[in-house]
Amino acid sequence: MDHILNQLVLPDRYERLRDHLGDDIANLLVQPADANIETLKVLSDEIKTRKEGILVPLSGQTGVGKTTFAMNATQWVPGEFTQSLQYEGELDFDSLNLAVKEFSRSLPADNARIIPINIDHRENNPPSDAELAAIKRFLRTNAAGVPVVLFWPETDPETAKNLSDRYVGIAGEASVDLPVVCEGPASDMWREIARHTLSLCNDLPHLEELGVDPEDYEPSEFRSLGDFLRRISRDFNKRIQALRSELEVPVSVAIVFVSQSADPGVLTQITSSAKYGLLDGHSLISVTPQSVIGKWWDQRRGLLTRTIVQLSASALCLPPTAAASCIRNFSSEMSLFDDAGYRRYGPARGVRDFLRSDLGKFLTNSPMSRFEARGTPGDEATAAFQLLAESGFNLGKDKNLNGVMAIGIDHLLHDSEIPFERVTAEEKLPFCPLIPDNAVYFENRVQCVEYTWRKSDFLSSNYRSTVAQYILEKLKNYARELGWTND
Repeated sequence: MDHILNQLVLPDRYERLRDHLGDDIANLLVQPADANIETLKVLSDEIKTRKEGILVPLSGQTGVGKTTFAMNATQWVPGEFTQSLQYEGELDFDSLNLAVKEFSRSLPADNARIIPINIDHRENNPPSDAELAAIKRFLRTNAAGVPVVLFWPETDPETAKNLSDRYVGIAGEASVDLPVVCEGPASDMWREIARHTLSLCNDLPHLEELGVDPEDYEPSEFRSLGDFLRRISRDFNKRIQALRSELEVPVSVAIVFVSQSADPGVLTQITSSAKYGLLDGHSLISVTPQSVIGKWWDQRRGLLTRTIVQLSASALCLPPTAAASCIRNFSSEMSLFDDAGYRRYGPARGVRDFLRSDLGKFLTNSPMSRFEARGTPGDEATAAFQLLAESGFNLGKDKNLNGVMAIGIDHLLHDSEIPFERVTAEEKLPFCPLIPDNAVYFENRVQCVEYTWRKSDFLSSNYRSTVAQYILEKLKNYARELGWTND
């Protein structure tokens, strides 16, 4: 339930991308220049023929992709290299030997592929004569039973050239020119790489609509892809910080559909597949493109993305089992249920049923899945909810129900031992004009909950456009109340 603004990132260097994405970074990799790929193939052939490793200094300005090249040899020439070892230890024979033996334990016992090692912690600090001699000895030893290729990235071309000459002087010439000059992806690909990076890092599309669009940046003004990404990352992070600071306290909103629907139904078509319940603005518009509100937002897609992100806006289902149990067990009396013989078990039963719902899990930060089997509502719960629906949700009755739900949320959070300050119903937030159905005040944020109480199976496909229009209208009202639009 962490606010989406606290999750958005755009790392600007390979190391930070790797830390953030893990193995998913493979989905971001763009093949280096053809000449660099050909060099790797030639090196692979040489190493296998000579049955010993080689030191390969890499030359290129900051941000050109030296680390990316060295850490992903297995991607560039599949089948010839293992995953790369990032080495940050001492440059002596024993330390290098131990490191590669430890690394090889993660490889298949019959591994015959070359092990790439990246020495990325000694830039502009080339090895001493003793260290270079130790490296030469290490490369000829094949400690893991297979040779290695040891990459040494350098930003300064003169340093890279001097290191190459020194190594060739003691080890002999290589089959490729050293240092290898890294070229990186062509500049006409940089914008698409940046857009893809932004989307993949955050599991969300269309984030460029927040106001930092890679299409607005001219690659020719930057020395390298790294510089290009660094500028966009800086501007994106500044934009996110500006959005965070616009409200005195971070505000999130969950739009909750209470009906006879036992599962999210059409909500799965208009919310994120990666971040459960988070609204997808483009999907919302696509299911109701001809409606007045759909057309209104279609002209303001940037504002829609901003509204969803700044409010961490979600849509959830509260099925009849949980809804009826909450209303019955968190209210002291209700003649409608009393007359029908629908027994009141008390708050403990209400918390149990509430916690099983998507809203309950959302509020308690419990794991949720769009593919989770939710079962069929019991006959008693279905009948109780039908009684509620038949009595109607208008004429202020929904406000009474919202008040009961506030009591239920209070019990839920207390029983789940989640710290919070208070829960309100139909009260204006003290720092902005919003008057949500419920507001949950945590230490550093406020979670608003907006209920829509509906008859029938409202989340079935028959109501897809109606559901989308309701959400879009609610988002429009929030945007107006917060002064983000005057239209």
